[in-house]
Amino acid sequence: MKRFLTILLFLALCILPFLPTSNVQAQEEQVENKYVVYFGGIGCPHCAKVSPVLLKKVNSGDMIVLEYEIYKNLGNSQALSEYSDSYGLSLGIPQVLFDKETYESGDTPILDKLDQMIMDAPADTIFLADGSSVSFEQLDLNDLRRYPTFYAKDRVVIRKSLTNLSEEQNTQIKQFISSSTVEQAIENLEGKSKKATRVEYSGGSLQYENALEINGWLLQWNGEEKEESKESAGTSSTEEKYGVSIGKTVMLGLADSVNPCAISVLALMLIAIITYNPGNRKQILLAGLAFVLAVIIMYLLYGYLIITAFQFIQSIASIKLYIYKALGVGAIILGILELRDYFKYKPGGIGTEMPLFLRPKVNKIISKVTSPTGAFTMGLFVTLFLLPCTIGPYVILGGLLADQGFINAIPMLLLYNLIFVSPMIVVTILVFLGSKKAEDVKDWKEKNVRKMHLIAGALMLLIGILMVLGVI
Repeated sequence: MKRFLTILLFLALCILPFLPTSNVQAQEEQVENKYVVYFGGIGCPHCAKVSPVLLKKVNSGDMIVLEYEIYKNLGNSQALSEYSDSYGLSLGIPQVLFDKETYESGDTPILDKLDQMIMDAPADTIFLADGSSVSFEQLDLNDLRRYPTFYAKDRVVIRKSLTNLSEEQNTQIKQFISSSTVEQAIENLEGKSKKATRVEYSGGSLQYENALEINGWLLQWNGEEKEESKESAGTSSTEEKYGVSIGKTVMLGLADSVNPCAISVLALMLIAIITYNPGNRKQILLAGLAFVLAVIIMYLLYGYLIITAFQFIQSIASIKLYIYKALGVGAIILGILELRDYFKYKPGGIGTEMPLFLRPKVNKIISKVTSPTGAFTMGLFVTLFLLPCTIGPYVILGGLLADQGFINAIPMLLLYNLIFVSPMIVVTILVFLGSKKAEDVKDWKEKNVRKMHLIAGALMLLIGILMVLGVI
């Protein structure tokens, strides 16, 4: 018996040293996070001073930021208004809120007091728009207003759609946000694999290596890649359809490039240039290219306005899929209108050609063009008159690009515009080389106008049908 007790005591002594270490490790895993609600805006110069400092604190592990960006996502203004009512905040930005007593607005006050506010803030507590507070563990992400973005160390979570998360999805996303390491953060994730995109913030942008979508929430991170399940791999390609590809952009650009309106206006302008500068081919070339450049500049401006409008629509409700289908239906309608002009042509058709009442005004403007400078100015102005007959495919493209934001959409917008103006460039070069006369171009357009409508209509109809069916 004595020998047995001796052995038991020896085993206890061997095990005992390991017990405190295990407890310490468990405590170390339970990291206490500080949470700050931040209101900013991309393009706000004061926010551009605050945002990088906040993200530096995030990357050092000092805190986690719950951001509401209100310039590009107008729907988040509602969240700012509700927080203002509940906590007595101003309606200006930048503004931070740690708790009911710890908040500040303006770049200088925030930066001067940030360290002290972080120190005074309660741990693992997040304050909601209705004036209540909850531990992050008990937080229901569905209760958050509009479209928040969480910044944690090496991670970001962006709410893209107003969906209702299940309890399991809610837990997964919160674990992703609050875990001390990336390995722990992605351990239990189940979602749809996505292509990581650049995240823009006031004063800069962040590029992540990996991305996953969980029921309308986009999770991106750096470091270890999450292995895809068969379900994730299969659905990710489906999700990509509801965006824009080079193929879609090219097809839409081609449909717009054969529109007779722009070619007709260019031909009339070249005739005016030749009339005032007979035999001066250099003037013809410069005038044609100046006109094309003006069209591109104006169309980039329209692209910005279209994308901003669709972003506002999407900020009101979670209707991304419905918008995509509606754009497909819109393409079908445009295609039918173009085909109508092939089978039963009537000048000035609605949605396909410049209205007849505008043509005399445009011709009067064009007749006054005598130089490349005038051609550029006329190109800026006359593009307004081209909108009724050329803007349709561009609106569809803008709707598809809305999720990316204008800056990220610029490459696709430029590709579209280069395709759109390519016939104008060809016409300018042919007239410059003397291969064709401007009058010949105008006559060719008149003879082939129905065929041009046929090509444009077939392309738009095909694009629309494929979009509605979910093929592209």
